[in-house]
This record gives sequence, C-alpha cells and structure tokens, in this order.
Amino acid sequence: MLTVAQKANILRKAGIPVPPGPDEPVPGMDASSTAEPALSADAWAATVNVVFVTYAAARAAKSLRDAEEARQLQTLRQLSAGFSHGRRQSHRA
Repeated sequence: MLTVAQKANILRKAGIPVPPGPDEPVPGMDASSTAEPALSADAWAATVNVVFVTYAAARAAKSLRDAEEARQLQTLRQLSAGFSHGRRQSHRA
C-alpha cells in the first residue's frame, strides 16, 4: 500500500498540485519562520488521499474508454474486412 507521501509524490509527478506536507517548506516562507504549517498532518493526509483517489479514478476511467475505443475500432476493421472480402468474391461470379 502506498504511503501518503508516495501518493503526494505521484500526484506532483503527474502535474497535479498538492499542498506542501507538514514537514515540507511552504513556498514563499523562509525556513526560520515559526508560523504554523498550512495544513496539519491529518488534514494534509486527508487532502492528498482525496486528490489521489480522484486521480486514480480518472486514470481508470480513461483506461476503460481507451479499451472500449480499441474494441470498437477492431470490430469495425473486422466488419470492413468481411465486407471487402465478400464484395470481391461476388464480383468474380
């Protein structure tokens, strides 16, 4: 099972914005600042998990759409080949 940090890394690599984690530097803040992080560890984990589930569902849906499109194209090719083959034989008779 993936950790929340691994999920956040996957999302970042996919170009999906993820808020900085509780132990990560917040952009625009210097390291010496004592301000609270933008999100607590639990809130950050929940946010990352929701975004990751959405991302995974979108990828799965795209995969299903691509597979269905490939199936339909294959069916059309088979029908076209059968139609073409049948026409050639009928012209020979």
